Amino acid sequence: MRRYTAALVGTTLVLSFGYIGQDTRGHTPIASRFTYNEHIYPIFERQCGSCHVEGGVAPMSLLTYQEAYPWTQSIREEVLGLRMPPWKAEDGFGQFKNGHVLPAHEMDMILEWSAGGYPQGPRDQVPTPPAPLTDWQLGTPSLELTVPEPFSLGAETSEAVRYFVMASGLDQDQLITGVDILPSSRAVVRHVSVYVDTTGAARTADDADPAPGFSEGFSGQPVSVWWPGQQVVTLDGVGYPLPSGADVVVRILYKKTWITEGQEFSDQTRLGLHLADDASPIDSAVLDSQSDAVDRRLTFSHQVDEDLSLLGLLPEVDIDAAELKVEGVRPDGTREPLLLIREPDTGWPTRYWFDSPHVLPTGSQIEVTATLRPGAERRAVSSLFASEAPVRLLLDFTSASAAN
Repeated sequence: MRRYTAALVGTTLVLSFGYIGQDTRGHTPIASRFTYNEHIYPIFERQCGSCHVEGGVAPMSLLTYQEAYPWTQSIREEVLGLRMPPWKAEDGFGQFKNGHVLPAHEMDMILEWSAGGYPQGPRDQVPTPPAPLTDWQLGTPSLELTVPEPFSLGAETSEAVRYFVMASGLDQDQLITGVDILPSSRAVVRHVSVYVDTTGAARTADDADPAPGFSEGFSGQPVSVWWPGQQVVTLDGVGYPLPSGADVVVRILYKKTWITEGQEFSDQTRLGLHLADDASPIDSAVLDSQSDAVDRRLTFSHQVDEDLSLLGLLPEVDIDAAELKVEGVRPDGTREPLLLIREPDTGWPTRYWFDSPHVLPTGSQIEVTATLRPGAERRAVSSLFASEAPVRLLLDFTSASAAN
């Protein structure tokens, strides 16, 4: 789980629970078969613990009973609203290897527990919160890089975007098949995007900024996007080109919560790359929508000029939209569902990796339709692709022959 809005639980309510303490439980009859210690903690640890942990990016931990029970009604609202955990793709409209949804039986357990008095359970089964994450999720990387200098997020700064440049040091071409991220200050690293730069533009921008890293002057297509709790994947047989001598650039969004406002943080994120030299190279292309909607819809498409295997999609929507739909349309008119998102949220950018590639023959179309809300307005969202279109979509693909 990642956040709760003030509309659900405000600071006043948090303080009230803090003063009332565990006596609050006495006002709610116990009607749940499930307890925190036995049933709910394992779900929270697995599904929510990357963010909702002491020192994590979320404004509260859920990994002890005392920390979790004041938020039971907020948890219930977020789970019922299908907002938590943060996975936007509609089930059944495309299949994804990095899906992150609550199984139905786990959702039922949380809902019954939160509505049934949220019992703690046997005191002799109190779980031990996990140690802070210090190991790579994907195992030992082929190449480990570290942001050259610590970056300080001052007490007066609530949010900042910063780019950092690192030399790969490789003397031969490689392909990136997996990316792992280890922030040193997890409380403020909201998301990280990784790029490969062969032009020297990022290094020029870095040299021109006296502070560590730089804030503008670079554009590209990310080979990876990451945020805490997102399932990281390794690719089989395909990878993003990393030419010898290229720079690796990381874009980090630092963002505080109401808990961390007024505090100063220092971060020096580490990057773990998994490399191969015998994979097929991934190509990427960005599709931009038109600026003006017709009948509250932005519809645009991409013509497939040669047989391709579509591997994944990374959408950005910076306008109030009710729905984003992506379909493949074959030359015979057959439609293939690729991605459907209700209430797109670019605050947590996600690359949706298909379970298996979608092979689209020459002459196919990739159609994108964004349905806007009445009176939809643009949002202040900084594009990972340096695009100004209200809706954009990054395609990752290989030639069909290379993927077979």
